[in-house]
Amino acid sequence: MRKTLILLLFISGLGFAQHAKAQIDDGPVRPTEKLLAAHIEVVNQTYCHVDDESFDAHLDLRLQFINSSARPVILSRKIEPPYVVRVARDPQAGAKGDFLYAPEDHFAVAEFPSGPSFGDAPDTKLFVLLAPGEKFETLVPTSVVGADDAAKVKKGKGLLAKGSYFLQVGVYTWPYEWPYFDVKTTSQELKQRWIKYGDLATGLVYSDFAPFTLPDHFKNPRCPLKP
Repeated sequence: MRKTLILLLFISGLGFAQHAKAQIDDGPVRPTEKLLAAHIEVVNQTYCHVDDESFDAHLDLRLQFINSSARPVILSRKIEPPYVVRVARDPQAGAKGDFLYAPEDHFAVAEFPSGPSFGDAPDTKLFVLLAPGEKFETLVPTSVVGADDAAKVKKGKGLLAKGSYFLQVGVYTWPYEWPYFDVKTTSQELKQRWIKYGDLATGLVYSDFAPFTLPDHFKNPRCPLKP
């Protein structure tokens, strides 16, 4: 049993390492962070309490990608919720890496859904082709955890006091990979296959900073139980 558990942990770690390597964008075209800029805006906030000391703030984000390169960019229409969520007191502090809230994300995937099949050209139902300067907009959810008692807050540890902040997210532009999908064709293969159409975006892109506030008073029902 112990050997089986160690093997499963090793395989899980190996899968994560392969995913991270695939997202680095070491192909023949430019890294994704040089292809796209990302702008976010918090368009809605709702709340629910986890326990008597903390609450979840659910943020709906308007996420806009801008082709900042000189070539067309192939971008997935499907964008998963942000992989990185971090909060600073102001954009200047965030630019220095001084974040008040920057929890580590953890995945727990029981079963990988099957990914789509990819042809010789990008499917326009799955991908958008952005000309230089062109934009693509979508809505994505994210959340932060707040503390009812400011004394419970520890910098960077996953709790925010009530107040005004600036949010930054990191979004993977290629969802058809672990931990979201089980696919047979890698993004690196598709970069080569589709290079004549444009540069395929597959990496992590960080947004600019968007202001938001955790107010002193709000509707705060109990969070629904997760299945």
